[in-house]
Amino acid sequence: MSESVSDKISSYLDTLETSTHQAPPESYRTYCLGHCRDEYDATLEAYRFLDEDGKTERAYNLEQCRTGAWFARNKLTGKVRVLSSSCKLRWCPMCSATRRWHLTTQVSKWLSTTTQPKFLTLTMAHSELPLNAQIEELYTNFKKYRRLNLLKRNIQGGVWFFQIHKAKSDNLWHPHLHCVIDSLWIDKYELSTAWEMVTKTSKIINIKEVKDADTMAEYVARYAARPSILKGLKHVDRMELISCLHGRRLVGTWGTARSISLRPSKPPDSADWQNVGSFRLVVSLLGKDDRADTLWHAFKTNSECPADCNLQDIENFIDNVQVWDHKTVEDHAQLFLGFY
Repeated sequence: MSESVSDKISSYLDTLETSTHQAPPESYRTYCLGHCRDEYDATLEAYRFLDEDGKTERAYNLEQCRTGAWFARNKLTGKVRVLSSSCKLRWCPMCSATRRWHLTTQVSKWLSTTTQPKFLTLTMAHSELPLNAQIEELYTNFKKYRRLNLLKRNIQGGVWFFQIHKAKSDNLWHPHLHCVIDSLWIDKYELSTAWEMVTKTSKIINIKEVKDADTMAEYVARYAARPSILKGLKHVDRMELISCLHGRRLVGTWGTARSISLRPSKPPDSADWQNVGSFRLVVSLLGKDDRADTLWHAFKTNSECPADCNLQDIENFIDNVQVWDHKTVEDHAQLFLGFY
């Protein structure tokens, strides 16, 4: 039986390449940041700068992302995953991972319904215009391009993704669009000529067959989730990019691809997952409580966990004494278990 969307998202976020014997971090946030620390630091710096006017709290929300986390067991399958709070900010590297996997799943599913899918890339000539003007021009030209008879006649539908980087050769922005299209054979020269007719300046396009739907879906979804890497940009460039993309769509669909859900929604099996203990409590009891060891092993190996692996009795005890910091949580958990 194939994995559900929620299972895939969980595996993408929660499975580390480290050994199951490696010491776990004290918090789930630390666990997640292990993959994206540099990008997170660049993002936090940018949000702190933007929050200086006191009108937004994006930096604070980013710092709170994944601070609340708990182990959950599926009552039907026995599988274990970690659920957590999230900031849902566009540039948060942890939240973008969730969006990326959702889009990967959706695009892959749609591609499986197409006959001869293609991958189309549309570029604009490098320009010294302000970035916002370049993006507006790209989007306007793309709308005109899709209205041409050549495309309407040969393309049944598609998904477009925005990507941008700054060229090292001339230090100019290079915004462009990637499109996965549902199309039979279409002449590259005609596509190029039509793009030049619309843009007046650009004729460079690229089109190729999609040979592996899953690989292509994962490749293009990364742009919708995160259209650029902030850590490689100078501070002034980060600010310009974030400002120009604020509130702007970075992914869209047309034709037969309109069935795709672009935003992650509540998983259909959400009611089947039961809270069995906070992340902090479970990791603090590893090697001290068999239930914690079993939960951790099931989580790391994606295996089943018995129904009696539940630490809510300890959670309730700690809640009653109103304990919040990590060291005291561990001390009181051991007190509950009779270690003191």
